Amino acid sequence: MKYATLVCSVPDWSMDEVLAYYDDRGACETEIQADKHGLQLERRRKKRLAAQEALILLTDVAHNLLAWTGHWMFPTGPYAHFGPLRLTQDILTLPGRLYFEHDRLVEVQLNKRHPYAEPVAEALHRLLKHFGNP
Repeated sequence: MKYATLVCSVPDWSMDEVLAYYDDRGACETEIQADKHGLQLERRRKKRLAAQEALILLTDVAHNLLAWTGHWMFPTGPYAHFGPLRLTQDILTLPGRLYFEHDRLVEVQLNKRHPYAEPVAEALHRLLKHFGNP
């Protein structure tokens, strides 16, 4: 048998609300650990405060992009369950070329022999359509 004590300093919350917020905290910590592993940021090796703050902000941006990109590119199907590690190591590192005209992306060429080339090409079309590009 296990026991725990939970202390809350917000007087207006019911016990159910306190427990719900506590559970949300646990989910948030799990997500942070997944991000650290997926982005390969196990430790922050910056000695200066400004560098640490910049790294934290960049990590937040990277987390949001990974979370959104996965849902936008693969809303359903076999790749929908990919987490940050699989997205960064398998999907977003796929070899290819980007072609720009007047600072606008006009073509993406992927290595056709890569096992994820076809589903990623379809996903990129979905992603571009999401943002109003044909």
